[in-house]
Amino acid sequence: MTKNVPLAKQPASGDYAWLGAEAGSVADHMYMLNTEDWVEAINSRFVNELLNDELPEEVLKAYLIQDFKFYDNGMMGRLIKLAPRQETKDMLSKQAQWFEDNETTYFEHFIKAYNISQQEYDETEQTPANKEYGEYLESLADKGWPVLVAAMCCMEWVYLAWAKRTVDASVVQQIPAHKGWVDLHEGELFRAWVGNLIALVNEYCSVNGPEAEVFRTMVHLERRFFEDSYQLD
Repeated sequence: MTKNVPLAKQPASGDYAWLGAEAGSVADHMYMLNTEDWVEAINSRFVNELLNDELPEEVLKAYLIQDFKFYDNGMMGRLIKLAPRQETKDMLSKQAQWFEDNETTYFEHFIKAYNISQQEYDETEQTPANKEYGEYLESLADKGWPVLVAAMCCMEWVYLAWAKRTVDASVVQQIPAHKGWVDLHEGELFRAWVGNLIALVNEYCSVNGPEAEVFRTMVHLERRFFEDSYQLD
């Protein structure tokens, strides 16, 4: 039986200094400006039930469908195209291939494991949060490199933050789909990926620029995406 994973504590400046978001850095400022939605997202009902192996199967199935529909949102391709340095393009391209090799495989495996038919997948409408999130990302397509970096950093950082809860508590999920989702978003490779994004935010973004509002909106949409997993309740 999986023991309960403690809730994340209230954010404090410098929490992620070990990833490059030192106190006073641009990334740290963005993190600290959005603490309410951040905590609500990473301590959400969905996350808690997943980490504690208490997530109803129907909720998990609905989430898998919604997130796989959201997954191919074009963000990575835009980032690679706009990256100002070849080494950054190479880093992003390598991560894109990692997602294809690991995250796509996860979705395909567990959609099959939970007997989600192609018809069910195709006929499932996007939740309001999923639809709004996708439309928001599309609206950012022509807004430039700093904005896209801020958006991607927020998306991935929030996921690391909730998955980190179970690693910090030394709790390993016993349900394969739950453990697999954690494993994709915690570990040496994913931490390095988020650290790279934080470094790019610190280099190219500003708390006084449009990127700060984008980061705020992204945290809010991440929170709503989790909450919408229960729309069928």
